[in-house]
Amino acid sequence: MHMHDLRVAKEQIRQATDIVDLASGYLALHRQGRGFVGLCPWHDDSRPSLQVNPERQSFKCWVCDVGGDVFALIMRMENVDFREALEMLAERAGVSLQPSAAGVGSSPFERRNLFKAAEWVEAQYHRCLLEDAIAEAARRYLQQRGIVEHSLRRFRLGFAPTGWDWLLRRAESAGIHPEVLERIDCLVRRERGGFYDRFRGRLMFPIRDGRGRAIAFGGRVLPEFAQDGDAKYINSRETSLFSKSSNVYGLDAARDAIAREKSVVVMEGYTDVVMAHQHGVEHAVAVLGTALGERHVPLLKRYTDSITLVLDGDAAGKGRTLDILDNLLALFVRYELELKILTLPEGADPCDVISSQGRDAFGLLLAQAHDALTHKIEAVTNGLAPTADTHRAAQAVEAILATFVRALPRAAAASSPAFVRERQMLVRVGRMFGISAETLGIRLQALRAALKPLGGLRGGDGSDAPSRPASVKPTAWEREFLEVMLHHPESHEELLLHAGETDFAAPAARELFRLMRETAELGEAFDYHRLMLAVEDPELQNLLIDCDEQARRKAGSDLRQRVDGLIATLSARRLEPKHQLLIAELASKRLDPTHEDQALAAYFEELKSRQASVPPMDGREA
Repeated sequence: MHMHDLRVAKEQIRQATDIVDLASGYLALHRQGRGFVGLCPWHDDSRPSLQVNPERQSFKCWVCDVGGDVFALIMRMENVDFREALEMLAERAGVSLQPSAAGVGSSPFERRNLFKAAEWVEAQYHRCLLEDAIAEAARRYLQQRGIVEHSLRRFRLGFAPTGWDWLLRRAESAGIHPEVLERIDCLVRRERGGFYDRFRGRLMFPIRDGRGRAIAFGGRVLPEFAQDGDAKYINSRETSLFSKSSNVYGLDAARDAIAREKSVVVMEGYTDVVMAHQHGVEHAVAVLGTALGERHVPLLKRYTDSITLVLDGDAAGKGRTLDILDNLLALFVRYELELKILTLPEGADPCDVISSQGRDAFGLLLAQAHDALTHKIEAVTNGLAPTADTHRAAQAVEAILATFVRALPRAAAASSPAFVRERQMLVRVGRMFGISAETLGIRLQALRAALKPLGGLRGGDGSDAPSRPASVKPTAWEREFLEVMLHHPESHEELLLHAGETDFAAPAARELFRLMRETAELGEAFDYHRLMLAVEDPELQNLLIDCDEQARRKAGSDLRQRVDGLIATLSARRLEPKHQLLIAELASKRLDPTHEDQALAAYFEELKSRQASVPPMDGREA
C-alpha cells in the first residue's frame, strides 16, 4: 500500500469520525470542561480516568498510560489490527476504500475478498441443508439431536455433500477462482493438478469472528457417511482469516448475553453451544479443538472479567485441564480475570445435560462451579485419605503450593483481598493435612524465592517461556526534546544539528524523532494532527498525545532556555563515558603525575562548565 494513499484514506476516515461518538458506543461518557471522561475499561476504575479530547480527537488514560486516535481506540476495543480497524471505521463512516487508496480489492486474495468468499461458502452449505434433498441425512441427524430450525438458522448450520467437487463446481459457475477458496481452506489442491472439496459428508458449523463474519468452518461427519479413519470433527486449518488459538465458536451470537450475564461459559463442542443457546444459556461459546489458552484470554476479556470453563465428565477432559491449570491460572491472574471450573458428572457433556435436564438445572451446576484454585486442591486431594502415608501427602501439598506460586507469584500486601484469600486457602490445606498455615506460608515463600530466577510463565508445553521485557520508557530529556520539536518549528534546525537517532534510547521516542527529522528535512511543516495521521503504532500515538499535552502546558515557558538546556544536557551525556574512563585510569594509577594533573584540571573545568550551562528542566531528571 502506498504511504500517500494510506494517509489520504486515513484522513478521510478521521474527518468523518468523531471520537466522542465512537467512544460513546463502548463507554458512558460525561462532559468535563472542554472534554469528556469515562471509566477506563483497561483497569479497575472507580473514578473516571479515561479522557476523550474532541479538539485533539484523541483518548488517554493517565493511569494505564494508553491513548491514541480513533484507529487506536478500535484496535484496543475490538482487539483487531490496524487494517481491520481501518476497514471497520471506513464502513462505519461510509468511506469507500478504493484499490488505489487502500489496496483493498486489487487482488482476489485481499482480506476483504477472502471474507466475501467465506460468506459465499457459508451460504452454499446453509442453503443446501435447508432446501436440498441430498441433505436429508443431516436434517434427520439434527432432529435426533434435538436441534430445532430456529437454532439451525441462527448459527447458519450447513451440509457439505459427499461428492468430491460439489463446492468446486458451484464456485466455477459463480466465477470464483478455486485458489481463493483454497486460501480459506475450503478446497484442497491435488498433487496431479486441480482441486477437490475439503469438507464432504459433514454437518457444517460456520466459525465467525466477533463481528459476525465467517472466517472458517468446522465439520462433523455424519454417522452414515463415516469411513474408517475419518475424524469425527475437522476444522479449517490456519489461514490469514483464522487462527484456532485466537477465536472461539459462537462469540457473535453470545456477545449481548455475555454483557448481560457479566460472564462467559466456555465449552468444548459446537453442538454444546448450539444446544445451550437453544435452551436459553446464551452466554456460551466453545474453543476450537484446542485448550483455552493465552491468545483466547484477551479476546474474552473484551467482553467480561469472569469465565467459567465447562469440562466434560470424562477422564480425558479432566486430565487435559489439570495439565494446563497452573499456566491458565497464572494467565488469568496476569489479566485480572476470574476463572471458575465446572466438571460435569461422569460421562456427561453440556449438550446432554442441557437437553435432558433443561436450563435451570444447568444453571444450578454453573452456580456450583469452583474457582480454579479450589478445583486444583480438590483434584489433587481427590481419593487421598487424611491418613495417607507421609510421602503421598507431602507430594499433594507440594503440588498445591506449586499452583499457588504459579497463580500468585508475588506475596500480596497483608491488607489486600488477595492476601486474605491466600491465607484462607493455606488454612484449608493445613486442616486437610494437619499442617499449620504458618508452616505452609514459610514453604510458599521458599518456593516463590526459588522461582524468581526463572522469570516469566511456563509455556503450554511445560518449557520456560521468556518473561516479557518491560518496554523502555522515554526519559524526561527525550520527552522534552520531542515536545519542543512538536510545538516550536523555529527550533528544528538548531536541535537537529546536535541530536541523532542514537541519542534516543526508548524505541518509541527514537521512532517519533526519526519521523519528525525526516519530515523537517523534506522542508515540510508538521504538527500533532499530521504526525498522528502518519503513525499507526498505539505506543507511538500514546507518546505523541503525551508530548502534545505537556507542550501545551509549557506554552509560556522560555524557549531559548529550553533549547539550551536540551543541547547542554546532551553534551554532558556524551561526555560521561569519557569521564568514566578517566576516573578508571586515575584509580588504576596508569597516568604519570604530569598527565594526571592535566587530566584532573580538564575534568574539573568541564564539570564547572556543565553546571553553569545546564538550566533546570522543570525539576525532572534527564
